[in-house]
Amino acid sequence: MSTPVRFALVGPVEAGKSTLFRALHGDDGEVRKTQAVEYDTEGCIDTPGEFFCHPRLHHALINSTADCDLLIYVHPANDMECRLPPGLLDVYAQRRLVTVISKTDLPDARPDAVEAMLRDQGIGGEILRVSGLEPDSVAALKTRLGLNRESAAKPRQTE
Repeated sequence: MSTPVRFALVGPVEAGKSTLFRALHGDDGEVRKTQAVEYDTEGCIDTPGEFFCHPRLHHALINSTADCDLLIYVHPANDMECRLPPGLLDVYAQRRLVTVISKTDLPDARPDAVEAMLRDQGIGGEILRVSGLEPDSVAALKTRLGLNRESAAKPRQTE
């Protein structure tokens, strides 16, 4: 039996991390704003956007994601501003890092322009696109990232 990939979703406030986290677990219920680190029983993490956006909380982001195998940077398809602090993701050099453009289903989504902007900001490697509200899109993302599990653990919240 293979060990599941432990991943963490990081990105700015309103990037769609919590919707994607729930969708990756097969939960299509109502999503609330993440106020604290949310994790599942396998160690996968949904981080609050504030950890990413506020420099005084970067240590919390780094520490809470220390044991993850895969770091997923989530950026919305309707946001043409990159708020990724220079060098923040460099501390994860030993981990696989993937960028996901989320919210591709929105009417004002511009995934091609957002991808170009992210590349201009120095984001390299894989950039994938997804809508957390479209099951086929989420299934394709799970397959691409190697996250398919026979039974996904349900998320729980910690304070």
